Order: sequence, then C-alpha cells, then structure tokens
Amino acid sequence: MIRNIPNRERIVYDELLQKLCTLLFTYQGIIRITILKNIALVTYALLNLFSGARGSNGQLSKAALARCLPLDLGPKSREQRLYRFLANPRFTPEVMIPLLVALASGTQIPGPVPLILDQTTIRGIPTLLIGLLFEGRVLPVAFSCFTYSRIPKSQNILEHALILAVMSCFPAKQRPWLIMDRGYARVGLLMQLGLEGIPFLVRAKKNVLVYWQGKAMVLGRFPVKVGQIRRYSVRYQSKKKEPLDLIIFHGKGYKEPWYLLVPADAPLSADAIVALYAKRMSIEQGFRDWKTHLGIRGMVFLDDNPAPRLTRLLLAFSLSYLLCLALGQTIPSQQVRAFVEIPRRTPRHGTTRTLSVLSIGILKLSLPQFAQPARRELLTIIQQLLSGQGLLTAGYAPP
Repeated sequence: MIRNIPNRERIVYDELLQKLCTLLFTYQGIIRITILKNIALVTYALLNLFSGARGSNGQLSKAALARCLPLDLGPKSREQRLYRFLANPRFTPEVMIPLLVALASGTQIPGPVPLILDQTTIRGIPTLLIGLLFEGRVLPVAFSCFTYSRIPKSQNILEHALILAVMSCFPAKQRPWLIMDRGYARVGLLMQLGLEGIPFLVRAKKNVLVYWQGKAMVLGRFPVKVGQIRRYSVRYQSKKKEPLDLIIFHGKGYKEPWYLLVPADAPLSADAIVALYAKRMSIEQGFRDWKTHLGIRGMVFLDDNPAPRLTRLLLAFSLSYLLCLALGQTIPSQQVRAFVEIPRRTPRHGTTRTLSVLSIGILKLSLPQFAQPARRELLTIIQQLLSGQGLLTAGYAPP
C-alpha cells in the first residue's frame, strides 16, 4: 500500500497505479514527490487512453487526458489538476533527465550505446530531443521546447547545456556516442565536446572546407565509389583547424555520400562508424511516434508561452512511451503480432514486419483478448525497472 498520500487527494488506486507510484517514489530524493505523483497519474491515464479511450481521430487532447486521470473528482477538477501540473515551474527537463536515463539504460549500462540529438517542430514549437536507441525507436531522456523570441542567449547554448545534462548521468568511461545531423556540425560545438571527453559522430555538408595533407579541400572533392568506405585524418574549418577523422561512405541508391566526422583517432572502425550513423534514422520514427501514434500533434496550448507546458507534457509522457515499447517487445507479444500483422511480401530494410514494437504494445493494451495479460506484463516490466534494470538491459527477446 502506498503511504504518505493525503486522503484529500482522492486518488483511485489499483495494482498498476500503486506499482507506478512505487517505481517513481524511489526517486523522491531527487524529484519532488508531488511531481512524481502527478507523473504516475498521467502515465496511468495515458495507458488507459492507449487502451482505446482516445478520440479526435487519434489526436490527443488535454480534456481526454484529464478524463482518464484516476481521480475521484469531476471533469472540471481533473482538468484543473492537469493544468496546474503542466504550469508547475519546478517541473523542468533538468529534474527529469536522471530518472529517464535510469529507466532507459538501468544502473549498469551495456557498453557504449548511441545517443541521438535532433530537432523537430510540434504544433509550431521547436523541440529538441535526446534519446537512446531501442528496437528501431528512440527512448527519450531529455526534451526541451522553446520559442526563438524567448531564448535567453542562443539556441547553441541551449543545445550544449542539454547535452551536458544528459552526459553527466553516465560514467565517464561509458558515455554514449552522440550522433548528430548536419545542422550540428559547428566547429565550436565539436571542440567543446572534445574538451569534455564526449564521443561524437556528426554528418557534414559536402561544401564544408577541410585541410588534408596541408591542402584545403571541400568534402565533395574527396573521391569515393558506390559501396566504398574511405577514412582520412583532416583538420576541420579554415580558422580553427580542429583535428578530426573523416569517414566517407556512398551507399547504393544514395543521392550523395555521407561525410562523417568523429574525434581524431576514434577507437571505432570506419565500418562501425557508418553503421552507427545509419541508426540515426530511428529519430524520424521516434518523432512520428510522438506526433501521430501518441497524438501529440492534437495538443493545443493557447497561452503566450506554450513551450514550457509542452516540455512538461512530453517529459510526463516518456514513462508511458517506454512501457509501451517494452510491452511490444516481450516474447508473448509475438502472439499479438501474429494476430494483427500482415507481413510484406518483399522485405524492406531487411524485414517483412509492418508494425513497430510501439504499435504492438498499444494494440496489446486495446485488444480484448490480450488486454488482461498485457496489464500483468506491465506489472512485471515495472518490477524489472524497480530492480535497476533499464529497458536496454532487461534482456527482452526480439519478437
């Protein structure tokens, strides 16, 4: 039984909600217990929404989310509870990052893992996401939404601060490789990451100038054949001339080669670096999950500064997203996949599957014949998270 919960809260507990509270309350020394309690309520409400209580053609609304909160209150009071939570200035990305890292990776990180940084736009609000890879999806560990008119100094500082906040949660010898796209190939950022001992992999544009064997060359002038991988030691940018390794790969059917930059003398082989960057495409799947499958694009914020509220909402959604991914990855989920999936006749990207692990997890919660076993599996997954096993280390067998 959960203790220290005032009766005036009028929370309706069942076994799943109690388990969620037990999991989150282990972090009450780091995060205020009121915030953890509200995250548990929102997670529970989202799992109910995924079970089939959604509306608006799959788009999520704050009213629908409030209706599913396990509170013995009227609709208006539930909405007010949700709005107060989203307006809480103490609920910030910095507070949640250690919790999300622990839930995703566990207390024992399974060797070097890729960490992806990218930016998208949700309801017109620029959003930064940093996450760990899992089964073709990205486990979010940090969000930051902003508006350009309200950034105190610059977006560059915001991005660097978010990177440092995430990396500080990992042991120095087990820091993930930070994978970034062409928009982050700034020499200032790469020099800072190098000084801080953060391994990185960034793609550069073909018109970028580097120095190779003392001569200035744009990347597009380096020769490479289709299917070939070439590696060079170069100095990046005309003024700073930062020493880096350049890996060039031109895949079959690609419009242009990949120009990948890593720290000088990086311990990974050229093949491993190319394979690592190929996983960055998972970030696009992750953005689609949040906007479409989870219905975030339906959320509307009418206040003058909606970015902080959207950030808090995304952070609160992270645990339910992680649980649904884990649920779709368990061995019993193969029965759900066999029941609902129509495989492709011709493999695409090496697989005939048409449904992601997230889709399988949500379908498992919503289909009557699988709903009760799915609830029991959720309890098992939460128990594993309580034991210090993150989703990356829990040993789920692929479906």
